[in-house]
Amino acid sequence: MLFRRYGTFTGGIDLPEEKHATLDVPIRRPPPPQRLRVPLAPCGKSAAKPVVKPGHQVTAGQRIARAVDATCADVFAPLSGKVGPTTAVQVATAAGFVASPAIELTDLSAEQFPPTCESSHNWQHAEPSALRQRLAEGGLTTCHHRLEPLSVWLDRALSNCCRTLIANVMENQPYLTAEHRLMVEHGPEVIVGLAILARAMEVSEIVLAADWRRRSRYRHIAGAAGRYNISSIGLPHKYPIGADKILVKVLTRRESPPGASTTAVGAAVVSASTCLAVCWWVACGTPATHRVLTVSGEMAEECGNFLVPQGTACAEIAQSSTQPLIHGGPMVGLECTADAVVTAATDALLAIEPMPFEPAGTCIRCGWCTDHCPARLNVAALNDAFELGMVDLARRAGVRACLECGVCSYVCPARLPLTSRLKQLKRAVNYGKRNHNRR
Repeated sequence: MLFRRYGTFTGGIDLPEEKHATLDVPIRRPPPPQRLRVPLAPCGKSAAKPVVKPGHQVTAGQRIARAVDATCADVFAPLSGKVGPTTAVQVATAAGFVASPAIELTDLSAEQFPPTCESSHNWQHAEPSALRQRLAEGGLTTCHHRLEPLSVWLDRALSNCCRTLIANVMENQPYLTAEHRLMVEHGPEVIVGLAILARAMEVSEIVLAADWRRRSRYRHIAGAAGRYNISSIGLPHKYPIGADKILVKVLTRRESPPGASTTAVGAAVVSASTCLAVCWWVACGTPATHRVLTVSGEMAEECGNFLVPQGTACAEIAQSSTQPLIHGGPMVGLECTADAVVTAATDALLAIEPMPFEPAGTCIRCGWCTDHCPARLNVAALNDAFELGMVDLARRAGVRACLECGVCSYVCPARLPLTSRLKQLKRAVNYGKRNHNRR
């Protein structure tokens, strides 16, 4: 498979990689945890309805809760065990950690995982509508920090008549290597999952976007990519080229409207983890109950890439009870709460030495934030709008186009929390828009 090299975008920054501790470490399974608390509302919205009761014995892959509406998905048991009481956990969403009810499983036993694909399901000759129905039955979600049921993602792509499907394997935040290891160890399965999604969506163009420097590691998927007519694109290492909107803009020259997803311009973006989950469900009949994630950082006791059952306590995986943990990458991640558990949105758990506290200064009008903003926003003007409490000014300045990538805060010499301020402005603008629409 020959990777074609593509261009870049205006703005952004070059970040240190910090991937040396895990880049070449194979994925492995940790010992079964003492208990699992499997969230019923991993997307942070409606909770699925349990179909098992305390005291029941369940087997790995058994359905333990059913979706009640389109904002949630069916839930399956990651491991065999005994059902305990319903408890509460914290799950990561785009808005931060939120509470979710969860089913507790104890007396856990290890199962063979990953699965062996011996299913006779002939997806290549299935009707797209039948494939979409099959995907909806699997309780699949997008493996993304903006977690949502895969059926919702598919419906949005279909309603916008998407003709381009992009597999995003850029992973250009420091420390993160889970997607890279998936491509190295399960590349053909990722390609099959991408092809299944493409058939279900009836797209005309399929693209695999990966880091140009890693192209030699992915040569083993050349045959599978060629079989399904997948174009392979190598992109430069520049943050945040892995952000969906930037990726689509670089590859298609189409810019997503502020506040809208990339499907609004006819392109849908999916991760390697989502493609693998699709392959395991459709081709193997195994539900997506595990997540491959990276554990790394200067303060981590053991760095590596792990295949973890969803519902495992984040602190247990990172073997940390006192060290603050970052859920996700260092640029857009969240500090883990005590009850945080692994979900499909968990791509990394980082134990990074905290930066020494420096009080924020005043804006010196250097313009670095605006120069490096990949969305080409006047960040200094938006910061003024925040300090003055002028939400309407922020709306007119295009704050809804903010990617929340963290670049402005990273480069600010005054240490102003610019990303946090723009997030608050976005929420205020969106809240005002919702109230206006209700009138």
